[in-house]
Amino acid sequence: MGDLATGLPAYFGYAGVRAVKERGNYLLDGFKIHRSYSNPHEIFERYKMLNRLAEGFPYADVIMPATNGAPFITLGREVYVMTRHVVGREPALNDLEDITYILESIAHFHKAARGFECAPKKASPLNEVFEKQKSELDTAIKKVHRCPRLSDFDVLMLKNADAYAERVENAAKILEKTDYAALYTRAAEEKHLCHNALKEESFTIHENNCYISRFEETTVDLQLSDLASVLRRYARKSNREIPIKKLLQIYGSILPLPATADKIIYAQLSFPWQFLKISSQYYSKKRNFIPAAITGRMSAILDEQKCYDAYIAGLL
Repeated sequence: MGDLATGLPAYFGYAGVRAVKERGNYLLDGFKIHRSYSNPHEIFERYKMLNRLAEGFPYADVIMPATNGAPFITLGREVYVMTRHVVGREPALNDLEDITYILESIAHFHKAARGFECAPKKASPLNEVFEKQKSELDTAIKKVHRCPRLSDFDVLMLKNADAYAERVENAAKILEKTDYAALYTRAAEEKHLCHNALKEESFTIHENNCYISRFEETTVDLQLSDLASVLRRYARKSNREIPIKKLLQIYGSILPLPATADKIIYAQLSFPWQFLKISSQYYSKKRNFIPAAITGRMSAILDEQKCYDAYIAGLL
C-alpha cells in the first residue's frame, strides 16, 4: 500500500498525517499503530474489555477503532491496531516512590477490574499449577537418571532436585491451609480480571501516574497473583530495602487484602518457579540454548535463593 507512515494513519481517521516510525511502531498524536499478532476475535474481545476497564481505570491501554468501525485493520496477512502511546519512563523497582506508583496503580486497576461480562478465559487454580509443575520436575529427574553421561547442568540440577521438590510440596501445603480455594471460586464467579504478565515494561510513569499496558494475557483469576508477580520481581531484582509487609500495606491502603493474603502470596513466592522453568527449558524436546550459558543461569538462580528466601520470610 506504499508508505505505511502515511497510509496507516488514514485507516484510523488521520488522512494526510504522517506518523513517525520508531522501533516498528508508527507514532502520532499520543497514539501508536503497530502490528498485532492476535487474531481478530482476540482483538475484539480485548477492545471491549479495555473500553469497559477505562470506565473505572483511566491508566490502561486503549484500542482505537479504525474508520470501518473495527478495532484493527488488515493489510494482506498483517493486522494493525492503534493503541494509546504514553511518553514516560520505565519505573525503578528499588525506588520507594516508583514501587508505590506501581502498587497503587495495580490496586486501582484491580478495584475497577471486577464484574466483567466481557471477561477472558479463566486461569487454572494455583493448586493445579503446582501439581503440574511437580509432575514436570519428576519427569525431568527421571530423564537425568536415564542419561548415560551427565552434563554439568544435569549434575547441578540433580544435586538440588530433592531440595527444590521439597519446596514445591511446602508451597502446596501452605496454600492448602488457607482459604485460597474459596477466594479463587469467588474471583471466578465475580469475574475479577488479573493482568497475568506484569513486568517492568508493562508500566510507564507519566506525571506521577503509573500506566499499565500489555493486556494480551489477561485472565479471570484471583488478583493476588498479579501482586505476587510484582513482589517476586522486586524481591529478585531490587536491593530489598523496603520490607515486603510495607509493600503489601501500600496496595492494601487502596484495596483491602483478604486475611490470608500473606500466606497465599508466600506460597506463590516460595514456589521455585525459576528453577522449574529453567529445568523445563533444558529438558524440552525443542530446546535451543548454549549449554554453558544455561548452566550459568542455573548457578545464578541457586546463588540468589538464600537472599530471596530471607526477604520473603517476612511474610510469615
